[in-house]
Amino acid sequence: MIKYTRTWLLALIIPFAFVACNKDDNNQPKKTMVEVLDETMAEWYLWNDKIPNLISSDYSSPNTYFEDLLVEQDKWSFIANLDQLMAYLTSGSYYGYGFDLKFEEGNDIPRVSLVYNESDLYDEGISRGWKLTEIDNQSINTMTVDQINTAVAGSSNTFTFENNEGEVKTLSLTKKEMNQNSVIKRTIIHTENEKVAYLVFDSFLSSSEEELNEAFDYFKAEGAEELVLDMRYNGGGSTQIAAQLASLISGNQYDGKVFSKYIHNDSKTSENFSDTFTNQASAYGFERVFIITTSATASSSELVINSLEPYMGAEDIILVGEKTHGKPVGMHVFQVPEFNLAILPITFHLVNKDDGGYFFDGIPVDFEIEDDITRDWGDIDETNLKAALDYINNDAFPVVTARAKKGRKREFVRKGLDELISAF
Repeated sequence: MIKYTRTWLLALIIPFAFVACNKDDNNQPKKTMVEVLDETMAEWYLWNDKIPNLISSDYSSPNTYFEDLLVEQDKWSFIANLDQLMAYLTSGSYYGYGFDLKFEEGNDIPRVSLVYNESDLYDEGISRGWKLTEIDNQSINTMTVDQINTAVAGSSNTFTFENNEGEVKTLSLTKKEMNQNSVIKRTIIHTENEKVAYLVFDSFLSSSEEELNEAFDYFKAEGAEELVLDMRYNGGGSTQIAAQLASLISGNQYDGKVFSKYIHNDSKTSENFSDTFTNQASAYGFERVFIITTSATASSSELVINSLEPYMGAEDIILVGEKTHGKPVGMHVFQVPEFNLAILPITFHLVNKDDGGYFFDGIPVDFEIEDDITRDWGDIDETNLKAALDYINNDAFPVVTARAKKGRKREFVRKGLDELISAF
């Protein structure tokens, strides 16, 4: 007998037991991994009527076989090591250095885009905006993205970082098990007229519940009047945490009302249901919210935006930055312990109470501006945050002269669990 445990993912998490059995446990051979993949996809995949007929014997890799089952539109379904996936989804646990990098357009030297609290970089005072100039004594501007990925694939490296003032730090680091904190920063910014709550939120994990409650308790105690929610790299996570965040922002005034609707394939309409806003003791209602986004803002982050809009109104959900990723769909996590396997096919559309939400091209912003990775979180001169603060102070966005496009921007492309973790 192969047992599945099914959870919800935009990523995650409403546990639900689901069992697929062999005809006779005593004499029948156990199902192969490919057979498990085929059965799961045929039954649950959102686009199950478009799955191609493949000859499994032509494949030596289950991962390659799974990838070839996917429709062209599907950029997200994946399979993963079960233990690693669940460790990450529950507590943000993964094996690494605890920081990420991004390139500016036309620049071959990446900058640190975020640092987690358990990272050795955090202890050394290296933060967002620092340049990474060398890996293992090799100048990084001579390395391709693939060479950088290969260089950091092992268990230890020596990194040289430089900040905007020219201070240089060289660290010899060893990867370790760590838990990502999903609240990267929370602070109060005092502007000319308002107390502005600023929250950098990086992922929707089970452990995020307590972090978000603590942040909103702090905003409440400080008497915050406006909210800037920075989700520029938040690739998603738990739909339960998404509903929690929306309830915290809106001050419980929509408690019990429809937050989102789950729409499955035609053979699984019995699984369709609606999720609701939930009462939160730490809720602190804001009349409007400024949300900083990029093309990496996906899934549960987009769910919060889309599900709040019918209630708060588009005029009070003000997006700054770049158009979002465009993932109005979600996943079940099918756990197959016999193979230590997690199967994560796209299994449902997500729409708001008015059935809006087919934004596969992303959610457009109200004020478009390039991601500024040269400054740390909360720096009032960081261009995305500054744009939001200018609107709060002046009821208008700043006049910004567009930078000339240099035609090239290098990126670290990730898929599956690596994309969820989104860090070195």
